Amino acid sequence: MGSFTLRILPAVLLLLGACDYSLDGASGACSDTNCANYTSQTAAQAAFDADPECRDDLDADDDGIACEEPGNSVRTCSSTSACGCSNKNKDVCGGDPCCRWVVGSGCGCR
Repeated sequence: MGSFTLRILPAVLLLLGACDYSLDGASGACSDTNCANYTSQTAAQAAFDADPECRDDLDADDDGIACEEPGNSVRTCSSTSACGCSNKNKDVCGGDPCCRWVVGSGCGCR
């Protein structure tokens, strides 16, 4: 490579990095979520606050509060001492957002 190319390459890469490109040509990198993807209103609010443009689907009434409407399908973890996680096998435990697998202990609260 010539010296001109080596000097201009960082600037070109910087400009390309500032643009929002994706392999399929669509803009944006937001994944589709809804209130049911969160274990609590607090968790949904934290996701909304971290990226309101991507998580605007969590604020149906556009008041800045995520998933506060009745019937919003926010998953809630059981308030029992084991969070409803006891006696779950590793696969089932790992698929439950309220639970986590601990080697030697089994399934417990997250």
